[in-house]
Amino acid sequence: MPLERFAMSMTLLERLSSGLSGSEMERILTEMEKALAAGLSNPKTAALMGAYIHVIRERQNTVIHRDLLLNIAATWIIREDENPAVVNPDVHQQKLTLFEELSKGAAHDFFYSLGIEPLMPLFNISPEEFQTLWEYNTVEIQKLSEALRQLSSHRKAGLKGQQRDSESK
Repeated sequence: MPLERFAMSMTLLERLSSGLSGSEMERILTEMEKALAAGLSNPKTAALMGAYIHVIRERQNTVIHRDLLLNIAATWIIREDENPAVVNPDVHQQKLTLFEELSKGAAHDFFYSLGIEPLMPLFNISPEEFQTLWEYNTVEIQKLSEALRQLSSHRKAGLKGQQRDSESK
């Protein structure tokens, strides 16, 4: 496997163990930085930081992360028209779209058929258990997105309150 693909695969496998995709982690870190910029002396900001840390810790227990597994498959499976030495973002996205469709309803069978060696331990569970975890994770990804949206709106509301307080002084 060419170095660029290998590096991307290793990064995705590491993220799989953390339970967060790169974009999820980036969103959380960005919001944490914004909360820090607002100042930890504000109890609401400190509570927000605690909430973000809680979100990260909760996600570490994720067994199957749908988006990461799809990305691993899109990295490992190389199309005939693809340069194996380069991960082309457009081709990668096309594969993600296709793999998402192919995995609907039978994620275990789809991933097992790909034979991606680092994922083989996942197939020690039954197809039914795998599908249950797959569907659960899909809901959890949506819940995470909503939680981050709500935390962000709380942070923004707190900033507006601080601005009003400082203007009235």
